[in-house]
Amino acid sequence: MIDFKSFLEIKNLIDTNKINAIELVNDVTNKLETVGRSLNAVRFVFKEFAIERAKKLLEKQEQELPLNCIPLAHKELFQRLQKNGIGWPNEAGSRSREGLKSEKTAKVISLLDKAGSIDCGRLVSVEYAFGVTGHNNYAGTPKNPWNRDYVCGGSSSGSAAVVAAGLVPAALGTDTGGSVRLPASACGLFGIKPTQGLISRDGVFPLSVSLDTVGPLARSVTDIAKMLNVLVAEDKNDKSSVQVDKQNYLLELDIGIKGLKIGLPDSYFLDGSDEGIRIDVINTFSILEKLGAICLDAKIPNIENANDLNMLLISSEAANAHKNLVLEKHKLFNEQTLMRILAGAFTSNQEYKMLLRYRIQFIHKFLYKAFEEVDILIAPVWPCYIPTIKESDLGANSDAANLVRRIGHNTRPINYLGLPAISIPTGFDPNGLPLSVQLIGKPFSEKLLLRAAYALEKQLSFWDIRPDI
Repeated sequence: MIDFKSFLEIKNLIDTNKINAIELVNDVTNKLETVGRSLNAVRFVFKEFAIERAKKLLEKQEQELPLNCIPLAHKELFQRLQKNGIGWPNEAGSRSREGLKSEKTAKVISLLDKAGSIDCGRLVSVEYAFGVTGHNNYAGTPKNPWNRDYVCGGSSSGSAAVVAAGLVPAALGTDTGGSVRLPASACGLFGIKPTQGLISRDGVFPLSVSLDTVGPLARSVTDIAKMLNVLVAEDKNDKSSVQVDKQNYLLELDIGIKGLKIGLPDSYFLDGSDEGIRIDVINTFSILEKLGAICLDAKIPNIENANDLNMLLISSEAANAHKNLVLEKHKLFNEQTLMRILAGAFTSNQEYKMLLRYRIQFIHKFLYKAFEEVDILIAPVWPCYIPTIKESDLGANSDAANLVRRIGHNTRPINYLGLPAISIPTGFDPNGLPLSVQLIGKPFSEKLLLRAAYALEKQLSFWDIRPDI
């Protein structure tokens, strides 16, 4: 009943017969428990809560809600505290937090509730959201729906798996160094990392206070835009939150990209990616030109420094945020997560302040140089083809370390710069796994990015093919 349905298709189904909302939630929760768990993508399912929520929405239908009775599930970093005081599990994918419960409801979850969506459960995250492949020894490593031998990418791996498998139309993820775009790309989805501060992080498990962002993953640009319409709101409980004029991200999606200036930076992004990836990006760049965009060479000096600085900032802030738990329960952490956090433990307060000041200077210089002549930049997401679970397993393969470090090459700098970027599926690699590009924009240019992504979506029709799950 739910298989691969969009927001609009679900709305039409419910408009035809209200009882379909109950049946839909029943179908979604059953498939999360079966297909979702077979993919190692599901952490918790709350069927009774979801069905009761659907019944209440149907009973007090006073006005049309933007996401009325849409069943969703989200990365396990998003807290929920029910009205009866019961907190949903809040383990952040880690044995070190086993049994911990939510103490509040995340702002974004409250916004989705207000919009009428139905929260069905939580999806597997990399431990503490600190990883790019999706491996998780505690919660299980999600399997890619296109081929279960391959990774989903991290750290929003469970979110990508269940959306790509057609179990829910969209899911929330978080992106600190690529953790929405990498799994979206690996699973053939659209995934947006918004401008820093555009979406609240209140009630979301923290990794890096300077870099964490919340973003949706979906199978269509339209559904991404509908999610943004609900999620974008100022929140005084999030110090990074910014006030912006209310926007309708659905408006002007279909007006095309004629005259839009799109730049392709050869250095760093393409030079650091494998030949097959490079060719796919260049081909997509050519498609954009045929669709009316003005395609230009772009230069982005010193971007390579942003990669290492991003990793250092994440480690430093993760060490500060979780030092007590690391000291008390270090034996319960995955070795790789522990080492990544400890890498930032030796950053002094003075050095940390220097990191933050340098970041501000770096962003100002970058914005002036990179977007002087272009509206949007195009780049790869993954620098290589999607690896198998086995070959990217740090615990079983000594050669995996270099691969894992390399995977975030094209995504980390965007987080460091606080810019918006959207992952767009473009086709398939020789192994039958999705290929993608990312479009990167100036701060608060999400509408422009969605417009360009929509044009590519219509041209490429990626989801005419579906994984055989």
